[in-house]
Amino acid sequence: MRFQNITGRRVAYLRSQKKWTHDRLASKLQCQGVDISRLSLARMEWGVTKISDTVLAGLQKVFGIPIAQLFPQEVQDSDADFAKRVPTPLPGPDPPKKPRRKCQKLTKRPKKV
Repeated sequence: MRFQNITGRRVAYLRSQKKWTHDRLASKLQCQGVDISRLSLARMEWGVTKISDTVLAGLQKVFGIPIAQLFPQEVQDSDADFAKRVPTPLPGPDPPKKPRRKCQKLTKRPKKV
């Protein structure tokens, strides 16, 4: 079976570190405005279902960690490398474009007899 998300195992690890049950984490997420059940949360941890961005934002608030820490270590390392890069300057404004010609109406071709 292919996993539907890459953050589920990390969420399970963080939950177990706090010694929270699925019910407790689900209720904390519901207090943050995330509509989720205990079973849905368990299925996300198992990797059976996808995790939406609203659930990720809720998990970030509940655990009190940066959102990048919900992802595996490889993703966290890539994020750190990306943050260190020197941003490239944005290009200047585009040169003015030539005015476009109006399209001509298509004419019907006579049918061949």
